[in-house]
Amino acid sequence: MTDSLSPAPSQGAGPTFELRSEHGQARGQLRGNQFVVLAGSHARAAEVPSLANHAYNSLRPALIAQGKLQANAAGQLIFTEDVPFNSVSAAAVAVLGRSANGKLEWRLEARPEISFGDWAAQTQGGPEQPTDEIESVQSSWQPFFHALAVKVLDYQQRQPELVQVLKDAGVAINHDEGQPLAEIDPFTFFSLILKHTSDATALPLLARVGAGLGLSLPAPTDLKGVPWSNPMNAWFFAYRSQRKDSDIPTLWALARQAVAGQLDAQTFREALEIRKVALPKLTQGLFWLNPGAFLALNSVNVPFLQWHGVKTAGKVQTLAEYQEVLRAAQALAPDFLSLSHAAWLRGPTSNKVATLRDGRFPFTEYRQDVQGLVGDKVKGNMLLEQRYSPLLVELFREAEPEHLTPSQSAYGGGQQLAVKVSLGGGVKMSSGVFGRALLFADDSGFEYVRFPAGLTLEIGIPDGKGDGPRQALERESVRQDLLDAMVKSLPLSTPPTLTLNTDFGPLQLLPLTPEGRQVASDALSTYAAGTGKSRRLRVGISLLPAELESQQFTQLLEAAVNYADELKAALEPIAQTPERPSLDDLGKDDEEELAPSVDARIPLNQILYGPPGTGKTYNVVTKALVILDAGFMAGQPDRPAMKARYDELVAQGAISFVTFHQSFGYEDFVEGIKPVMQGGQLSYVLEDGIFLEAVRAAGGALHRMGEQTAPAARESALAQTPQPEPSPLLSPNAQVWRIYIDGGAPISQLRDKVLARGEMRVGHFGMSPRDWNTVSADELHSTAALFRDGVRVGDLVLLASGVDTVSAVGVVTDEYAYDPTTDPTLNLEYVHSRTVNWLQTGLKANAEELTGKRFSPVTLQRVKDVSAETVLQRLGIAPLPFKSPTASEPDPVQTEEAAPPRRHVLIIDEINRGNVAKIFGELITLLETGKRAGRAEALTVKLPLSRRALSVPDTLYVVGTMNTADRSLTQLDTALRRRFTFQPVWPEPEVLRELTIDGITLDLRKFLYAINERIERLLSREQMIGHAYLLDIPGDLPGVAGALRERILPQLEEYFFDDWGKIREVLDDPHKEEHLQFVQERKIGGEKRHRINEAAFGELEAFRLVYSRLSDDTFPFEA
Repeated sequence: MTDSLSPAPSQGAGPTFELRSEHGQARGQLRGNQFVVLAGSHARAAEVPSLANHAYNSLRPALIAQGKLQANAAGQLIFTEDVPFNSVSAAAVAVLGRSANGKLEWRLEARPEISFGDWAAQTQGGPEQPTDEIESVQSSWQPFFHALAVKVLDYQQRQPELVQVLKDAGVAINHDEGQPLAEIDPFTFFSLILKHTSDATALPLLARVGAGLGLSLPAPTDLKGVPWSNPMNAWFFAYRSQRKDSDIPTLWALARQAVAGQLDAQTFREALEIRKVALPKLTQGLFWLNPGAFLALNSVNVPFLQWHGVKTAGKVQTLAEYQEVLRAAQALAPDFLSLSHAAWLRGPTSNKVATLRDGRFPFTEYRQDVQGLVGDKVKGNMLLEQRYSPLLVELFREAEPEHLTPSQSAYGGGQQLAVKVSLGGGVKMSSGVFGRALLFADDSGFEYVRFPAGLTLEIGIPDGKGDGPRQALERESVRQDLLDAMVKSLPLSTPPTLTLNTDFGPLQLLPLTPEGRQVASDALSTYAAGTGKSRRLRVGISLLPAELESQQFTQLLEAAVNYADELKAALEPIAQTPERPSLDDLGKDDEEELAPSVDARIPLNQILYGPPGTGKTYNVVTKALVILDAGFMAGQPDRPAMKARYDELVAQGAISFVTFHQSFGYEDFVEGIKPVMQGGQLSYVLEDGIFLEAVRAAGGALHRMGEQTAPAARESALAQTPQPEPSPLLSPNAQVWRIYIDGGAPISQLRDKVLARGEMRVGHFGMSPRDWNTVSADELHSTAALFRDGVRVGDLVLLASGVDTVSAVGVVTDEYAYDPTTDPTLNLEYVHSRTVNWLQTGLKANAEELTGKRFSPVTLQRVKDVSAETVLQRLGIAPLPFKSPTASEPDPVQTEEAAPPRRHVLIIDEINRGNVAKIFGELITLLETGKRAGRAEALTVKLPLSRRALSVPDTLYVVGTMNTADRSLTQLDTALRRRFTFQPVWPEPEVLRELTIDGITLDLRKFLYAINERIERLLSREQMIGHAYLLDIPGDLPGVAGALRERILPQLEEYFFDDWGKIREVLDDPHKEEHLQFVQERKIGGEKRHRINEAAFGELEAFRLVYSRLSDDTFPFEA
């Protein structure tokens, strides 16, 4: 530190401040622009080890050497004279012997509740405040980076060669949506090297890249002050389908300006607008290319600048504002490299990953860090994890275990400070073996039992019910094999210990020693006999502080890891043992399960209800199999086996499936008149709906609609034929729809092409490109659901080219199709198609005259209160007459012998999306259990169209699903609700994974639980987010980001009606740094404005901070 100490000035003194600690009291005064520690003040006797990395590491030795700090008889350090400092933080560091923020540590002696920082803020305009002096830093990377940047600029027209240079050097490069990356810019070139976030990896890469480009300068030997890039978001541009043609040329233009040191405002603005680029990332790239002219405004430098009075550092949006911050920053340090290095050094000590000290674990340093963080345990656990988890994970991996899977895992232990590393699984899993390691600073750690100070590895069978593991341990050979793995002599001061649940008596730590093998065996026998009790069985092995800091630490840790690894291998088959079902569960005969007898325990009519994405449709497979094949289910099959058996039963006709929607009616579900083409003309026949087919499959006595028409049925069918004669392609009860294709522009090449193809097409509505036939109604955008399910063949469609103009009219002739055509006008967005017979095009009809109303701006909308016939008549399109049925054509009714009774399951997905009372009609009464055929109160009704008698057999089971976020339970018809049992299906975050990304854990369970906890508080439980949204996504950051961006955020927008303040609260954005907020909030002209921050989707910490403020006690599963 240059000139950290200087003669006391003569200016008048300000108020007196004090700094109290366990080491005594220090007093100080502000004199002029310096802060003076007064003679007689106490200072800490010993420095913390981490101070060696601090910018003020030479301060205290200099004071001691000058005699200004001297030890007294009690061994305390005392200031022998008044000592001035250029910074209140320097004064605090000298007193405390550790990193410190002087603005918070020093407090007014007269009013201790006021800190120096608060006092200074209240007395602006008073004496000039002391500032930190930043030392000049020398580094070997600057000339090399400059030469590399200049060389890279020669490759703008040879970008594939630049990519190859990186690959040849050993840099891994992701594919560009299935194709090798063929484009690159200078910023991305540097970023792909610096995503390897350690000097040991990045320096050799830089040497090889320099050699590959023919640089003559020697490779750097250090990267002091260089900010690393985000490995998960290293590219400065999006994937090829999402980036603009101008994105990469813009980055090249800005790179040339950066190397020259002169930026253009328009280029800067255009670069900021590129997808995947934000201000922290862009300015970081500018610093790589020219550290002499530019400074990174990232999460390290911005707080440092703000602390030094550059308040606008976190609010930059334009080049002018960036340049203003650069001018203010130049006054703080000799150069931007020195400032960047000082910001990193003076950040929280936990920002720097811990390392071994001469082969020993830094446990004393850890203990001191814990003591400094006791005031905020939630933040403290996060900071401890950032510093010590990477070291522990690396140490565990270096032991090369075969069965343990080390990864970072946030610890949220309520009122405790600790570091946790996952070794696989979780303590509240439904099956399998869990493993974890916990680092406690003292003996106060508590996790169901007292944990000692030091590092404890724990392996075991999770909590919960299930006797499979117990039944496995009934076998003597299995029990002895487990004892062999448990009971071993280890070179540790304490033996491993066994713990069972309190179901087996008071908790105790049973030592696992060779001498105590029989005691351990007895404990396992007790466990095996505890039918119905908790499955918890845990073994812990600890390294105490003396062992962590011994020269043999790595050998001791290796012994502990090997023990835990072998124990996990021995426990795994035991934990996975399925529970043997009882004879009562199995039943007497597999064939009996398909027999017609009614199991009173299974409701005939049931509805699974819950928020979207909770697995309601997924669970109907299980429900159907329990009804149809209980013997198969007794064997506890896995999901693939269950789905295969379900498909078999569908093929055998034992299961029917239908999805209700807004346009679904009685004629679709029960019976109705349907159009058929005969000799090029349209005629109508009476057809059974899916419910009547299900009744017949269950053995119900019902005549079938067939080829010979009974006179009464023919008369009924003809009587029901509509008299107005519409177009030959038009349904007798056609709906009228209005659609925009390519918006409301009066001229559109895309719209003309779609018309010429005889189609109507829509885009993705913010969803990822995929076939909507593979997507459940839960996941579809509401307009997409209308396009797929609401529009029916035979409906009339009006093509709008504005809110008041109709340009074409046609009839829908086919179902929805996913058609990613090769036509470049359509293939990127408009891939969802319905074929249409366009009756007239080139119209300029007035919408209000044609339909009685102007159109809304939504893409697709049903036009109510006007019939298709009326629209055609107003357009002058004459309908063609129907061809009347004759004796040779299909007739409505044919008699048929009833099938033998057999259980049948009718699954109704999204039952509350349709008008249930209208769809079911007279069936509501017949569904009631007591009114089924064969019961004492059985009822029979006559169907209104075919005049057939209908009674519903008690072998027909109806299973429905209902999305409570769409329509509340109480809005269902009361008569229907009385006849169904309702079973909730809530989100199950515990089924989600803990992802390990670059050695850091992203806990999707906690992520979803935290979101839903806030939704439930702000809205209701019925509108939570289901676990399916995060279940089958790629196990990387882009996969999670895509789920949040494309699935969860649109759902939140719908829930909160675009109240972005509440959406921010759900994502906990108000408690994050701005660059980590998914939705940023700013005030413009006194009004709040919100915008999606794309950069946050590439930041792992942005996702972790959604749940990190919640303690582990909050979660209903092992965190």
